[in-house]
Amino acid sequence: MSFSSISLPGLDSMEQIVCSLERGTLIQKFYPRRKPEKKTLMLRRETRQVTWSSPTQNNRANFEGALELREVKEIRLGKGSKDFEKWPEETKKIELRKCFVVYYGSEFKLRSLSVVALSEKECEMWIKGLKYMVADTINAPYWLQVERWLRKEFYAMENPYETVTLKEVKSFLPKINCKVSTGKLNEIFHEVDCRRRNVLGFDDFTRLYQKLMTASNTIQDYFDGSMQYSKNGQTVTLKELQKFLTDVQNDQSAHDEKAVAGLIREYVQDPVRDVQEPYLKIQEFIDYLFSRQNEIWNKECDTVYQDMNRPLSHYWISSSHNTYLTGDQFSSESSVEAYARALRMGCRCIELDCWDGPDNMPLIFHGHTFTTKIKFKDVIKTIKEHAFVTSEYPVILSIEQNCSLAQQRKMAYAMQDVFGDMLLTQQVEKNEIQLPTPFQLRRKIILKHKKLPENGAKLLVEGEGAVPNDGALIRADENELDIRNSVRNGILYLEDPVDKVWNPHFFVLTQHKLFFTDSQRIEREDVRDDEFETSFSRPKESVTNDELHFGENWFHGKLSGGREEAESLLRQYAHLGDGTFLVRESVTFVGDYCLSFWRQGKPNHCRIKLKQDKGVTKFYLMENNLFDSLYSLIVHYRQNPLRSSEFYITLKEPVPQPNKHESKEWYHQNTSREQSEIILHQMQNDGAFLVRPSDKGPNAFVISFRLVC
Repeated sequence: MSFSSISLPGLDSMEQIVCSLERGTLIQKFYPRRKPEKKTLMLRRETRQVTWSSPTQNNRANFEGALELREVKEIRLGKGSKDFEKWPEETKKIELRKCFVVYYGSEFKLRSLSVVALSEKECEMWIKGLKYMVADTINAPYWLQVERWLRKEFYAMENPYETVTLKEVKSFLPKINCKVSTGKLNEIFHEVDCRRRNVLGFDDFTRLYQKLMTASNTIQDYFDGSMQYSKNGQTVTLKELQKFLTDVQNDQSAHDEKAVAGLIREYVQDPVRDVQEPYLKIQEFIDYLFSRQNEIWNKECDTVYQDMNRPLSHYWISSSHNTYLTGDQFSSESSVEAYARALRMGCRCIELDCWDGPDNMPLIFHGHTFTTKIKFKDVIKTIKEHAFVTSEYPVILSIEQNCSLAQQRKMAYAMQDVFGDMLLTQQVEKNEIQLPTPFQLRRKIILKHKKLPENGAKLLVEGEGAVPNDGALIRADENELDIRNSVRNGILYLEDPVDKVWNPHFFVLTQHKLFFTDSQRIEREDVRDDEFETSFSRPKESVTNDELHFGENWFHGKLSGGREEAESLLRQYAHLGDGTFLVRESVTFVGDYCLSFWRQGKPNHCRIKLKQDKGVTKFYLMENNLFDSLYSLIVHYRQNPLRSSEFYITLKEPVPQPNKHESKEWYHQNTSREQSEIILHQMQNDGAFLVRPSDKGPNAFVISFRLVC
C-alpha cells in the first residue's frame, strides 16, 4: 500500500491533530552512535517537513535536523530500527506503544528517525498525523508542491526581516540549474521588486522564480509553434488544451471534452474556477507539463490488469539479487531493512545467502567477503511482516545454501514457525500437471531450493555441509569476487575527476582483474548519522600500508604501562559496551601488536602477529586470514566477528586517545595569545615555549616560543 492510496480521515479531528503537531511535542530521539537525547519534534506544515531541535530552542527557524514528508516511505509503530537495537539497556525500559520509526529518503538505503513519545496517545497522534500529512503532500497538485518547496528554500535564506537580497538569490540559482547573466538577473530582480527596497518578500521571490523559469520563452523553445494553443498568450482554454493534448501529446483520451475538463479541475483545485469550461493560466499550463497529471505512465496500470490465472512459468518475475546488501559485494552492510525495502518496492523473488552461524542458527551474508552478517531468523521475520504490503501475489525465497545439514534443519523449523500457513508445503492441486497460477498462490511464500539427493546425508557429512543449489556452476568472474582468491585487498584512494578530492575505495586485486567499490566516503553526522564510523580523510602523500593505522584513534602506540594501562583504559570506557577496543604495540613480542578489547565485564588481549609472505609483511590474528596492513585487519574485524573457541565478538567503539598533553607543564589550556606573549617575555632562555589551544577550532593548537635575534 502506498501513501497516495490512503483514505484521509475526517478533517475536523485531523486538523486538531495537525495543529498539535505544529506546536511540537517533547520526545526522546535515538541515535546509532550516541545516547538517546530529549528533543522537541515539530511539524512544519508550510514546508512539509518534520524538524527536531533542543527543548531549550525557542526559535522555530533554527533546528538541528529535518526530514521531507515527500521522502517518507514508511511509518512503523514499535522499536524496529537499528537505532533502538544499538541501545538495548535504554530500549528495554520503554513501552513498545510509545515508540515509532519513520523511514525516509530518496535512495534504496533509507534513513530512520527513531522516536519515543511521552505517552501512547502522543505516539498514536504522531503516527496518524504523519500518515495523513504524507498522503496529503504526495497527492497535492504540482503548483502547490512547487510553492511549498519555494517556501522551504526562502525560509532557509531569509534574514530577520523575512526578506532576501540579490546576493541570496544568486546563491539560489544553482539549485534550480539556472544560468543567467548578472545583468539579466539584476533586471528581473528589480522588475519584481515592486516596493524598490532591494529586497524581496516571499510573493516577490515566487514571481522572480517564475520569470527565471520562463525567461527563455520555454513554450516556444520546446514546443514548436505551440503558441497557437494560447490565442491570447495569457490563458489556455478548454478547447486549446484539448487540441494540444491530441495533436502534440497524442493522448487518445483527450478526444473526450468532459475528460479534459475534469483534468483541468483536478489540476487547478480551485472552487471559484469550477465552471463549465475551465481554463489554465499560461504559468499553470507550463507547470502542468511537469506535473504528475502529464506523466508518461498510464495510471490505469497502477493496479494489476493482466490475466493472473496462467501458470507461474508464464510470467516475468520482479527479482532481487543479493537482496541483503545495502552496498557493494565486498565490504558493505547486510541489513534486514534491505528485504523490507525490496518487498515494498514490488520484488516477488528475493535471495537469501545462508551460511553456518553460531548457536546452530544460520547467518546471511555474502560469503568469503567483508560484508556484515545478519541472523536468518531476523530476516524471515522481516519478510513475513513486509511480504504482502505492496502486492498479494506470491513471494519466492531463492535460497543459496551453504549450511550444514544440522543448520538446514534449523532453517526448516524456523520457517515453519515464522511463516506458518503462508509457507507453501503442499501441491495446490493434487493431480496438477502444470505450475499453479499467481492467483492461486496469493499470500503464499515459496521456497526455491534444490532438494537433497537420496544419499544427501552422506554427501553432507563428506562435503562439510553445503548442498549445491541452482547456482552451483560458479562463473569465473564470481569466483574472482571471493576475497580468499585475491592477491591483495584493502583501502586505496582515487581522485574524483570533478571535485579533485581523494576518496577511499575498497580494492580487490585478483590474478586477472582489479575490482573496486564505489566511494566509501562517510557523510557528515548531521546529514546521515547511521553509517559505519571510521576516519576516512584525505590521504597524505606517500602513506604506506605500514603507516595507515597511525592516524586512527584506536591505535595507542606503545603504552608505557603496557597491559595494565590498556586494561585501565578499557575499564574507564567500559560503558561503551562489549567490543570496545584499542590496539597497542606488544611489549612481550617486540615488533608485533596487541588487540585489547572489553567483553562480558573484563578485558581480553589477543596478539596480532606478523609474517613474511613472498617478501610482503602480513598481519593476522588467525593464520588462515592474512591482511596487508594493521589498518585492514581492524577494519575487517569491525565489520566481521572475531571467532575463537572461547568467544565470538565484533569490534565496535574504539577507546579514545588519552589527552596526555593536558598534564604537561608546557601546556596552557586557558591562555590567550596576549597572555602567552607576556609569559614568554618574562623568560630569559632562548627557545622557551608553551602550547595552547588555537582559536581556529577545537582540534587545533598553537606553539608559542621565545626567540632572541
